[in-house]
Amino acid sequence: MRLISIEHHDGIDRTVINTDQICSIFKENDTVIVTTGDDRLLRTKFTDIDHAVDYIQRASSHSFVS
Repeated sequence: MRLISIEHHDGIDRTVINTDQICSIFKENDTVIVTTGDDRLLRTKFTDIDHAVDYIQRASSHSFVS
């Protein structure tokens, strides 16, 4: 399991997701959306699908800070 942090389209919020749970990545209008195994739609700040896939493959694992 690898957890990564993805910034929302609004630029304010972030979500930590398990990369093993990503079901699809698609573009709707000008927004790249990542779907996860719990039927969640995450609207991201990515500009295209290729950048989203590249980030997901290269991103370092999220570290929780207390």
